[in-house]
Amino acid sequence: MTRIIAKKMIGLAAAVGMLTVGSAWAQTSGAAAKPVRVRAKLDGFDLTPKNAAPVRRPNQIGGVSRGLGTLVLYAPTMGKSYTLTPTFSWRSDDPKGEYTLRISQPGMGADAVYEAKVVGDHFTYPADAPALKAGETYVWTVQPTVDMLGGPASASLVIVGGSEREAIDAALAKAQAASDPAAAAAKVYTDMRLWFDAVAAYSNLIERFPARSEFYQARADLYDQLPATSALADADAAKIHK
Repeated sequence: MTRIIAKKMIGLAAAVGMLTVGSAWAQTSGAAAKPVRVRAKLDGFDLTPKNAAPVRRPNQIGGVSRGLGTLVLYAPTMGKSYTLTPTFSWRSDDPKGEYTLRISQPGMGADAVYEAKVVGDHFTYPADAPALKAGETYVWTVQPTVDMLGGPASASLVIVGGSEREAIDAALAKAQAASDPAAAAAKVYTDMRLWFDAVAAYSNLIERFPARSEFYQARADLYDQLPATSALADADAAKIHK
């Protein structure tokens, strides 16, 4: 009788052990099923020399920024553009905040190529404004009209020209023969490391085709390249897995 009871106890213990192992396996499998965020590495969007002095944070006293926060530009410190009407974007702590956008060239002093008042967090250079020239470098500066929104922030913009522009022209002409010309053109901009064009192209594709996850992924890959846009990359990546 004692032996029978002992065998039953051993069998029960084994069954409990198998249940525990099975439960643990299920939990592990469920955890492993969660998608892992893989960040792309695409060098070459920022043309700033590696030995360049770090950009000074504006509007700081004693290491602490005044107001709501430092103005952050959503672009490389020195980025390339193929289009002559690039879209400039920045982080705005106030959706209705007013800013002054100023386009100038190095060595121009106080003179500006173009200046405009902007409400919001982005601005597209107008086609009827003084034309930006291929092969030239410009400085774009955004300054809040209210000090509480931070001080001015600047970055450089290179309008590609010469043989590089000719190579882009040829690649874009070839893209027009693709089954999806707009997507093919967006890839050309990315491959050629044209920040302003690539971001604008994928943003337009997302607006037109919000259900196509590959466009969110492509823009997330772009945003992954800059610390300033890493949060935007995470936001795009989150939409892919919904």
